[in-house]
Amino acid sequence: MLGLVGLLPAAYVIQVPPAAARFTHPAPKKRGAHSGRGPRPRPAPAHARRTQNPRYSHYGRYSRIFVRAGGCHLDWPADVLRVRSDPWDEGRRVASTKPAHSSPACPGAVLVSEATPQTHEFKAEVAAVLRLVTNSLYTNREIFLRELISNASDALDKARFTALVETDLIDQDAEACIQITADKARGVLIIEDTGIGLSQQEATDNLGTIAHSGTLQFLEKVAADQAEGKRPDLNLIGQFGVGFYSAFMVSERIDVHSLSARPGNEPIHWSSDGNGFNVEPGTRKTRGTRIELTLNEEGKEYLDRWRIEGIVKRYSNFVLYPIKLQVIDDKGTNEGENNKVNAASAFWTRDPKELSDDDYQEFYGHVMGGFVLPGDTPLARLHLSLDAPMQFKSVLYIPGRRPHDLFNEDAKALQLYARRVLVMESCDKLLPTYLRFVRGVVDSEDLPLNVSREMLQEHKSLAAIRRQLTRKVLRKLADTASDEPEQYAKIWEEFGVFIKEGLHTDNGHRDQLTGLLRFTTTASDDGPISLDAYVEAMPEGQEAIYYITGDSAEALARSPHLEACRARGYSVLLMTDPVDEWVVQDLSEHGGKPLRSVTQGDLGLSKAAGDDAEGDTKADADADNDSSIDPLLSKAKAILGDRIKEVRASSRLTNSAACLVDDEGGLSRNMERILRMTNRDVPVRPRILELNPGHPFVKAAATAAAAEAPAADLADWIELLHDQANLAEGTVADPAGVVQRIQGLLNRAAGVTATDKADA
Repeated sequence: MLGLVGLLPAAYVIQVPPAAARFTHPAPKKRGAHSGRGPRPRPAPAHARRTQNPRYSHYGRYSRIFVRAGGCHLDWPADVLRVRSDPWDEGRRVASTKPAHSSPACPGAVLVSEATPQTHEFKAEVAAVLRLVTNSLYTNREIFLRELISNASDALDKARFTALVETDLIDQDAEACIQITADKARGVLIIEDTGIGLSQQEATDNLGTIAHSGTLQFLEKVAADQAEGKRPDLNLIGQFGVGFYSAFMVSERIDVHSLSARPGNEPIHWSSDGNGFNVEPGTRKTRGTRIELTLNEEGKEYLDRWRIEGIVKRYSNFVLYPIKLQVIDDKGTNEGENNKVNAASAFWTRDPKELSDDDYQEFYGHVMGGFVLPGDTPLARLHLSLDAPMQFKSVLYIPGRRPHDLFNEDAKALQLYARRVLVMESCDKLLPTYLRFVRGVVDSEDLPLNVSREMLQEHKSLAAIRRQLTRKVLRKLADTASDEPEQYAKIWEEFGVFIKEGLHTDNGHRDQLTGLLRFTTTASDDGPISLDAYVEAMPEGQEAIYYITGDSAEALARSPHLEACRARGYSVLLMTDPVDEWVVQDLSEHGGKPLRSVTQGDLGLSKAAGDDAEGDTKADADADNDSSIDPLLSKAKAILGDRIKEVRASSRLTNSAACLVDDEGGLSRNMERILRMTNRDVPVRPRILELNPGHPFVKAAATAAAAEAPAADLADWIELLHDQANLAEGTVADPAGVVQRIQGLLNRAAGVTATDKADA
């Protein structure tokens, strides 16, 4: 029997009927042929059997093989013969395209050439996952090219790193590049690299199992070899093995030709049509991998040069290695040169000291979509390279002009790269919403991605990047405000409204955001000022920061509500952005001074000493004079009824006769206006009418009320005071009635009678 073994070529395996094969897992301690007597060898354990393909099994792992066929009992070393049988399918024989050789010593055994392709079928659940990958997982079919280029880049990185510790790799002088060939004549797209390549076992493991990543295994192995858990300087991309199978979205067949860079491995040819895969000896002569995609009808568009170049520049422009493109036309001749189509050098990885303003301006055009308007120069920029707690690089810009989409739900955000490969063109998870005006790129070395690399997981690493970027951007804004106030004034003019949003939504950075706020005031001639500057300029005796909200600074500056503050030399903040209503809710005080609206409640200024105001009119500081208009207050409440909540003497008016104010802490008239603009149903609330006891007209009306003047005249005067208060705010509920009352007053002042009007 041993003579028979010696006559068999090592390149052959023995194929036996299914019931004839028995296997031993560990090698017996005593070597020797079995004669059929004695105990049978133990079968392989269950865990070993489960690792084999369920239909065509390759048992090369066993140390010895026992075969009982045709009355013969053979015990051969496994490195001499390998048995291929089908114990799960009785009656099925392994098909072979090679000549079969019968063994005269064992009639039931058939010798088959080892060059026969090893056919594998995907299990039902694996096939289901493959359908999911190709039909549902990726929302954009062009992603397949990004994935294959990323895998090729990984293969080149692996070869570079492995060569440092294994000096016997073959073809070490091979050019490190990625070659794309679009063969229109054959309908084939080829992606080829000169990287680490695949052995037969690696092809079976990494290409035959969906979601199995050779890159991830490589990283784990190298990391385990590092002292104290330090990671190697590697930038591997494809850490999840699904990307390769995205090629089935555009292909009806995939062929992989590969030769491992490690010596002693033979070239292999892996092929699949999506239903199963074959592994057989290949013909590749140089190390690396060549992937041939036989495109389906829908995938033929990816043979166009401009289509391929667009995808490469969009997703893989900054891959470390050059990507070359050659197109072969329908007649089999080359179209143009085999040119490099990617930049091959990521801008953000370069030393900022080596970059000029022109370099940054050029890259600004890239992050803004390739086109910027003349004069659109970034107002500030930030070039970051951080290693802890997360490793990432970033180049950020504050645009010179406000992007048009900032108020849209789909506003563009930062571009996210993973090891120089574009993952998301607009990732709104990297900065808080109120910083959405910032543009730029972020390239993470450690960010874990989900299976498609199109969406991010909610992961602590992503939150860490967000915290770092937010802190850095706010610090940059603060430094610009301190060192370059004129430049910050431009930033505030364009993007101040968004920074105000942050005060309402980001409580963790309240202090930094408060320091960035700028407001126009009634006393600021040099533009908006900070709250710190306002507090420093407060005169002695001012106990609060006064503000007024509305839609126009010019209209607010003429509001009667400001008269008492202006008379005392108090500056008032003019807040004209809708978001200011939320700012004052969240910012109740600053520098120990409370914020107080001049349109709400009692300002408490009636007993304060008044300075000369416009027209040499003094603020009335004596509260006792307020009682002189009490008859008018009671009459006015009776006449106006439910249209007002209360009528009282005012401490905020010096020149005007009347104004309307809100309750302390209630909704302001400006907030009601904003809510109605958003189609909110805001009920009409009666307000407080304040009358100026020092105004001549109010005094005359009070005298008439005390002397029981004709009710019609007094009613018209009170209605006119109410109309005046409404007109000062720009709102009139009954314009026709206002005009009629004013006309009547003018007629009486001119001595026009009813007869005169009839004659006219």
